[in-house]
Amino acid sequence: MRGEERLAWIESQVRSLQQLAGTLTTSDLIKPTEVIRKQVEEAARAVLVMKNLVKVNRDLVGSTGRSLVVAKRGTITASAVSEGASITKVEPAYTAATITPTKVGVGVEITYEAIEAKQFDLINDWINEAGYALAKKMDSDIISDFLDTTTHSNIGSVDAATSGVLAYDDVITAVATIRGKNYDPDTLVIHPDQAADLLKDTKFINASAYGSREPILRGEIGQFAGLKVFVTSQMTSGKALVFDSKRASILVIKRDVTVRRREEPERDAITLYITQMYKPYVINDEAVCIIYNC
Repeated sequence: MRGEERLAWIESQVRSLQQLAGTLTTSDLIKPTEVIRKQVEEAARAVLVMKNLVKVNRDLVGSTGRSLVVAKRGTITASAVSEGASITKVEPAYTAATITPTKVGVGVEITYEAIEAKQFDLINDWINEAGYALAKKMDSDIISDFLDTTTHSNIGSVDAATSGVLAYDDVITAVATIRGKNYDPDTLVIHPDQAADLLKDTKFINASAYGSREPILRGEIGQFAGLKVFVTSQMTSGKALVFDSKRASILVIKRDVTVRRREEPERDAITLYITQMYKPYVINDEAVCIIYNC
């Protein structure tokens, strides 16, 4: 079989795979890797938690730039002005932060034996698993930046009153810390280990009690101390994050999920290389507070 014929056969097999999986439309037949990309994104979307809790910036997508410069600024306050008096001018202090997205990726090798044996469920599982892996990596990266108190030295901190227990008073103290800096905390992110503490607290409101008018985001389990509560295994056990989701952090995206395919004749297989480029960054440290030892 000549090279062109083998490539055509590969593409026909991938298209057949997607058709049987129910993910392919007629317009997608020309670009099978695009179909795989969509499948990866759908798999990732099903497990992403943190991306919904930060501001997403796409200014670098499709541009020649590699970095984005954003201004980190404090808050300002108004004051009373007597009749005829001059209004005091306030000049907020800005600090420039340069955010450079980095590449993350995963490779999935599919053997021709699997294709020829029509192991479509197995192959789809591999593709979905790649989506899960990318989602977990993104959630982990966002959380790691929130917890990076070396880079973000003005992030607030609270020690749990009782070691190993996340209590209502701990969360209230963290909320007060952020509000004292003129931010409006609305989000609490915890590890599953800490979820048990909240579920047993009578002040916890389960998401099932919201009613149909209240949207529920991925990972959201309810409300506590006026905050929406999100659970993810990517959060560090024994710590809890309280923050203002509208102003705390930014996720700069340079490249969306991209799928590239390479033939591996020595292993009688094809490899799908799935990558994306992004960088999370806390732009307002004081809009965040970490509860330790909970």
